[in-house]
Amino acid sequence: MICKAQRKDIKKMKKNRVMIVDDEPDNLNILESMLRQEGYEISAFPRGDLALNSALNNPPDIVLLDIRMPGMDGYTLCEHFKNNQLLKDIPIIFLSALADTNDKVHAFNVGGVDYVTKPFSEHEVMSRVKTHIQLRHYQLYLEELVRKRTENLTEAHRRLKIWDDAKDQWLSLLAHEIKTPLNGIFGSMQLIIEKTSDDLSDLKNIYNDSMQRLVKLVDDALLLIKIKVDSTNYTSELTQINVTHLLGDMLTSIRSTTDVHIEFKQRYDMLVLGQQHLLYQAFQDLLQTVIKCLKPGHHIDINIKKTNHQQFLYIWANGHRLKDNDIESFFYPFGQRTLYRGSGDFGLRPALAKSIIKLFKGSVSVKNQDNDNGFVIEICFPIIDRI
Repeated sequence: MICKAQRKDIKKMKKNRVMIVDDEPDNLNILESMLRQEGYEISAFPRGDLALNSALNNPPDIVLLDIRMPGMDGYTLCEHFKNNQLLKDIPIIFLSALADTNDKVHAFNVGGVDYVTKPFSEHEVMSRVKTHIQLRHYQLYLEELVRKRTENLTEAHRRLKIWDDAKDQWLSLLAHEIKTPLNGIFGSMQLIIEKTSDDLSDLKNIYNDSMQRLVKLVDDALLLIKIKVDSTNYTSELTQINVTHLLGDMLTSIRSTTDVHIEFKQRYDMLVLGQQHLLYQAFQDLLQTVIKCLKPGHHIDINIKKTNHQQFLYIWANGHRLKDNDIESFFYPFGQRTLYRGSGDFGLRPALAKSIIKLFKGSVSVKNQDNDNGFVIEICFPIIDRI
């Protein structure tokens, strides 16, 4: 709804200038007389070319246009208006003795907004002129509102971008600088544990696990921020990576540290343009995340499929389905908290893996399997030619 204050603003915008184009002097006189009585400014022309030249210099708010005229007819003049950036939004009402449906359809096809058949009724013409002028001014008013709102949103976005960049720079500095005191703490604690004569094997295991988790978290946070702030640093020099071989090497070490059975069906080579150490980390983080969700004896199937334009890597986790909330939060930083073993959340593993895969033109998603047997992670990359 448009309020009263807005209506007042619209009335201030109104120029109420009507252009009449008709080669019959009587029609021009009648229309000009009745429109002037209603307070409209009038410009009247007996030929289309004269009307067009005038409109280019001083655009009207609305045009009343006859069809049959010598030289340029009404259809052609209307097309000139609609093909001109300055005139294209001006409403054009056709006034014509042509009453055939085809003539009316043609008028609307070339851009007319209304069609009045001659002989016309004064009240009908006045009503339609008033309606279309109001609609035009409402349109102009709304366009101005949109323009101002767009300016405000652009400025707000600019300010948010400044704050966001400042936040990223601060977090990057924090993640980098925090490693120095952490190294001191870890080193001191390691010396204390090694020098004590008591059996602290359990405490040492807890300490080592906590240390590795904290170091991983800081390193992941720093990398995640660097990718966001300066992605071109990681995409300027890419090499062709054989993901199939990379996974084969990775699984050799992972299988020795887990009680989850992992099977990799190496039917295809998956080639990706990227950086090997980053892709290695992304796939390793996803696999370790999946392992965290499974119990001993569960198994993971990994396979690759291809289409004409895309290649897919599937990590099938058999034995545990995810809740809807867990699927939604799977790639959120610290968003997943329903692990079968271990404690806490996934940290930044899935979030960082997703950022790395996206960095190299890929995508990753997670969903439950249709057979109610578990969940699957789908990683997609575009097909590339062998180098």
